[in-house]
Amino acid sequence: MIFTRLRPLLPSGGLQNEQSIIEDFKKSKRVEKYRIGEKAVYIPAGFSWKYLLKEDIQLVRKGKWLIQSENGVAPFSMEAPALRLRHPGGESVLELEKEKNAEKALALINWTM
Repeated sequence: MIFTRLRPLLPSGGLQNEQSIIEDFKKSKRVEKYRIGEKAVYIPAGFSWKYLLKEDIQLVRKGKWLIQSENGVAPFSMEAPALRLRHPGGESVLELEKEKNAEKALALINWTM
């Protein structure tokens, strides 16, 4: 089994047809740890997935997030790309590691800046 459970990120953001969201998940493209389908963006949540419908996304912004390690002999920090998805319930951040993956995710979400 690919996943254990799909749950909406927003309390009111579920689809009426559960089977269509399962089919969309199976056909979705993987971008690092996230999956992006035609209908929704899927965010891992432990052993399940939360989904945000594309129609609920109000704004997509590119940004940065900081990867830090204070362990060991040589602590380091570096910036990595991120996508901020604004929706009625607040904001979700897709933390990515590579710039080309941020561009790919932006293209799959079909958001023009």
